[in-house]
Amino acid sequence: MILRVIKILAYMLACMVGYVWNRIAGRMEPEAWLTRQFRRWTGYVLEAFEADVALEGTEHLAGHAGRKLIIMSNHQSQLDIPCLAKAADRLVGFVAKRELSRIPILNYWMREIGCVFIDRTDKRGAHQALEKAAASMSDKPLVVFPEGTRSKDGSLLPFKLGGTRLALLAQAVIVPVLIEGSRDAVEKRQPGARRIPVRLKVFPPLDTQGLDGGKASQIRIKEYVERCWHGGNAPN
Repeated sequence: MILRVIKILAYMLACMVGYVWNRIAGRMEPEAWLTRQFRRWTGYVLEAFEADVALEGTEHLAGHAGRKLIIMSNHQSQLDIPCLAKAADRLVGFVAKRELSRIPILNYWMREIGCVFIDRTDKRGAHQALEKAAASMSDKPLVVFPEGTRSKDGSLLPFKLGGTRLALLAQAVIVPVLIEGSRDAVEKRQPGARRIPVRLKVFPPLDTQGLDGGKASQIRIKEYVERCWHGGNAPN
């Protein structure tokens, strides 16, 4: 585990040096370079952890040109991020806890790809950060983990409403995602284990355009996503 993490951080450091150097020299278009390297990083991480990711329903992530898109996924493992990046097959940002902004190298890349850092101990500050994120969102997808933290045993945790507020402020299209098996590749990895199967299922979208920002709209989003997660199928 530690060796894998060191290899990934070394890879990210090498990419950071190349990115900064070429950007200073004016030898690249930053967004295109980031997208290309993000795809390479995704493949590198999944291969480092020997994770075989089976994707289902990825067509639901397409066809939203010109709209703000929020992916709402359960959270099992640190590997969820590259799994979601593989499913999206493009540059995506993440809503993340503020503590991650203090990790060298990682924090640099998270800011470059447009991650939003939230201080979970500061409710007012968190609301302001969500408002700012909603106003500045482009058509690049933003991932929200409504459980707020990784599950320690793989079970689904209570759904928190912060991400629904972001979606309503942005009038975004919400795409639910369920990930299964990613813990087995990292946190629960058994000694000597080789290839680990991971399943990622994408569900039909829910459009929040026209919905108000009230509690009833937040509950509607919560119930839709939870029905997808718990039933494994999109509700009627």
